[in-house]
Amino acid sequence: MTAVLSTGWDSVRQRSRLSARAAGATAPAERVTAFERAELLGRLRWEVIQGGSLFLVYPQLLDGAAFAVLRPAELLDELAIRAIGGGAVLPIRVNSRNADLAGQLIAMLSTGFLFSSLPIPDEECLRLQRELAVRADFEAAAATAAAEGPAGAADRLLAATEVLDTPLRRRTVARWGDWLEAADRGLLEVSPLEPADYATAYALRPPPRPDELAGDEGRRVLSAWTGGEFDVNGLPSRSRLYGRLDRLLRSEDPAARADAQTLRESFDETYYRAIAASEGCMLGLASPRRGIRRREAAPFMERAPVVMYPTRFELRLGLMSAEQWQRYTDEAADALDGWWHRRDLAALQEVGDLLGGRTKEPPAGSADEVPVTRLQRFTRGARGVTAQMMAGGGMSLATGLLGQGTPGVFAAGAGGALAPVAVAAVSAGVTRLTDFRGRYDVIELPGVPGGGSHGQ
Repeated sequence: MTAVLSTGWDSVRQRSRLSARAAGATAPAERVTAFERAELLGRLRWEVIQGGSLFLVYPQLLDGAAFAVLRPAELLDELAIRAIGGGAVLPIRVNSRNADLAGQLIAMLSTGFLFSSLPIPDEECLRLQRELAVRADFEAAAATAAAEGPAGAADRLLAATEVLDTPLRRRTVARWGDWLEAADRGLLEVSPLEPADYATAYALRPPPRPDELAGDEGRRVLSAWTGGEFDVNGLPSRSRLYGRLDRLLRSEDPAARADAQTLRESFDETYYRAIAASEGCMLGLASPRRGIRRREAAPFMERAPVVMYPTRFELRLGLMSAEQWQRYTDEAADALDGWWHRRDLAALQEVGDLLGGRTKEPPAGSADEVPVTRLQRFTRGARGVTAQMMAGGGMSLATGLLGQGTPGVFAAGAGGALAPVAVAAVSAGVTRLTDFRGRYDVIELPGVPGGGSHGQ
């Protein structure tokens, strides 16, 4: 099985902040509707189906809006699969320095980390970061954690800033305590933090070119990024880049804001791809460059292996009760094994067919709902060339589609090339990727194209 590292949880965090702002920043993070919770749970279940488990970087867990509302004790019934550890563990792995999740939290609180998922305005998140940085003293914080426990130390460190009101501070500390306890009990795996593999990430998707940006300020930030000005210990720092982009994002110039968004999205993709490469994970990109990938995919649509899933399949998954989820995954166990270990698309189709047979169409949320989901597989090259990799076709098929000489453009990098899987939701009757409306995810599988290890 290969875990999935999804960038989608960052978008969940951003929506949480926008919702808090709309509500006057008074709504606690854990108060979500039953429908919203089903959406979050459904996304988690879909990612477990894709990879067998979900890999999280520590900020996604400890500063993740989704994990503020999905508690580990409940998830053990709602997410665990009996085919994995007998259902006694969560199919979740999180990285942390020295595999110490509690120590990682204390380090975040004692080094001025930007907690961006809290239900408070951006300005308050930044103020909290400044106040934590002013008081940064890891040795003192570690001593407090040893004396009072990590939750007690976290509460003391947050209280000293006087930024969060008492109810929100206590809810936040309680949420951290739940996940730290789950880690202590072995309900989820905590692995040592590995250095991110930026060499592979840059080979697969280089940063934007200067001519892709509209303004001089955006190009200066790009130059600082690629020139190493944002590096910490030899690796790019996302928080430093975000700091430089903050002024552009708030600019009254639309071009400056567009440049800032382009740079932020590009760096985020690089950041997560570098981590996925170092951890040997699949990478789920929730916001790909839709136009480019649709145009590249369209010529190969008719010859592509396609997996059809039922309408609104993530919501169907999320609306299942814990008992229904267990029965469903028990019935799908052999097919899941075939997908996880052999990358057998027919097995993944069987999982979808079973879902369609066991669930009903949820009530429509809008007129723009998309009726099916198609899954296709691609391998992207270092110079931007994308080849269709059909099941069983491998490199010879990619060469036949794109012409001789194609294999020479594929990126290998330190972690090996990545073979993406694109998940595209398309409208009824649409036969071309260029025409569909709806979500278009990309899931990248680690491995060397044409090697046969992933059923290509």
